[in-house]
Amino acid sequence: MRTTQTVKPKGCVLSKSARSGLIFPVARILRYMKQGNAFRSKRVATKASVYLSAVIEYVTSKIILQLISAGELSELAGVHAQRDRKKIISPRHIMFAVANDDELFKCLGSVTFPFSGVVPQILAALVSSNAKSPRRSSPRPRVPTGTLSERSVGQNTKLVVLRGNILSTPGTVVVHPTARRIVFAGQVGSALQSVGGAMLADIIAKDLETNGPMEPEGVRLTEAVNMPFDYILHCDSPSYQSGNPEDSKRRLSNVIEKCLRLCDERGLPHLVLPSVGSGK
Repeated sequence: MRTTQTVKPKGCVLSKSARSGLIFPVARILRYMKQGNAFRSKRVATKASVYLSAVIEYVTSKIILQLISAGELSELAGVHAQRDRKKIISPRHIMFAVANDDELFKCLGSVTFPFSGVVPQILAALVSSNAKSPRRSSPRPRVPTGTLSERSVGQNTKLVVLRGNILSTPGTVVVHPTARRIVFAGQVGSALQSVGGAMLADIIAKDLETNGPMEPEGVRLTEAVNMPFDYILHCDSPSYQSGNPEDSKRRLSNVIEKCLRLCDERGLPHLVLPSVGSGK
């Protein structure tokens, strides 16, 4: 007499990764843990492989997020390069992209980008006192200085166009074209940073910590140190857009009007205004 056995249909077979809610292969990592020489004992619990798989998956996801942030950085740098009408992204465009983005500035705020116009800060204690400056074979040509034009604008306002070094120009306040996070780049920013040094950097850091970055096309007044000015007027320098020149002129006029209005409100008589804006 034959006996028949009824076989129950098996349910859906789930892998260890599916039961753990992970993407990384838990069974493969468990096999590697048993075969490898990283552990003294070959008796490895399944929970250990699940924990290790979760850690590796978490670290990998963080790396992928960093790569995505790098893609955003390249996109923002490309926007700045397009505004400057350049076909190649330079370190200066990357620096401006980091300075104008809050999330990227938190991660890369302490990074110095080479060849971006930033003046390196070298501590005086690290410079040898016996170091001699190299002799120049030929004298450096000096920039000619003088008054190019002068005329009266209104009753008590005089417009004087000068040519020369900005640090030797007499005035009460100097305008610093920069980004929203007050980055000392370019010719004006590098000149101010070279004489202001660490004291000027501390003043800017405290101001950013208290008031945050400037608003778009905004202005901010800070104290000047080690220079012939009493104050520095930082302004968010607008970039010239070839596709919309009228809007570029409007934004530039708006920034200059804010600088003049702030000087009138504070009673600052002499304003040193260099070239503001990028492009034409």
